[in-house]
Amino acid sequence: MFSTCLYCHGALGRNEVLEEFPVGRRLAFDARRGRLWVVCRGCRNWNLSPLEERWEVVEACERLYRETPVRVSSDQIGLATLSEGLDLVRIGTPLRPEFAAWRYGGRLRKRRRQLPDARATAIALLSQSAAIMVGAVAAMAGVTYTLTSSRAWKAAVVDPLEQVEARLQYDRTIAHVRTPDGLLRPLRFSHIARLEIIAEYDRPWVLRVAHAQGITDLEQAQAIHVASPLLARLNTRGGTPGQVLDATRRITEAGDAEQYIRSSSALRVTRRAKNTIFWDDDVGVLGLTGAERLALEIAMNEDAERQAMQGELRALEDAWRDAEEIAEIADGMFFP
Repeated sequence: MFSTCLYCHGALGRNEVLEEFPVGRRLAFDARRGRLWVVCRGCRNWNLSPLEERWEVVEACERLYRETPVRVSSDQIGLATLSEGLDLVRIGTPLRPEFAAWRYGGRLRKRRRQLPDARATAIALLSQSAAIMVGAVAAMAGVTYTLTSSRAWKAAVVDPLEQVEARLQYDRTIAHVRTPDGLLRPLRFSHIARLEIIAEYDRPWVLRVAHAQGITDLEQAQAIHVASPLLARLNTRGGTPGQVLDATRRITEAGDAEQYIRSSSALRVTRRAKNTIFWDDDVGVLGLTGAERLALEIAMNEDAERQAMQGELRALEDAWRDAEEIAEIADGMFFP
């Protein structure tokens, strides 16, 4: 195999991953057609490798691609980065069924193992107990006001107790949202129930967030920037291996991450129309069950990576089409 680019004559570099093919830091392969290219880092042209050096290397690339958890895909192109720094560009149908389980499974299981320690749990329980106690006292004071109709009692006792209960229970700040005006708005516990994902048929989906100053609709990258850490906070217990597999299955059945996000919006609308959202104890924030919110967190992270890599994937797809035309002509010279 040549070691310099056929187009710009620059060095193609070396890798220490493939002993049988140590040339190149970015390899592109098509297992179905048996193609293997070395992509030049300088001019970005695709150098077709000789026929006799391909088959074992293509099989090794496919195996390595499937094993790495860091990869993104379009309809035709997949890009994976190995820890050793070698990039693999895979041509063909994307491997979506595995992506989330490989990439996020360990992270979510680790989060489950790293639940708050005893001290943090005790503080949380103490805060919750305080809210319950204040609420009980406020209820008793309310009964007294109902029996006596004393406005002085209400102003002096009932109203202050209700305010304290509200602060303890509902006014806790759990996150911050940067609105389009550039200001950082506190997102309180009482606002969580008003979170919505809105996905109209012919428009990009948006995240509707309520905060102390009103309601803000966030689109695409900004929506994911806000939703990802918020969902991690809501899914604080992480997931078991079985729950992660169930979450990935839901995304796979929807088609891809974006389609799952849109379908979760439709599910909330359907449940609200049937009042399921109010009487089904499994349904919570965003009108979703715990497993569905776990899948939504995974889908949000996947969609963020897809958007970030979309430009590079498009460029790779254009380069592949040109390289494939040349490869078909070149390989055709050796076969009848």
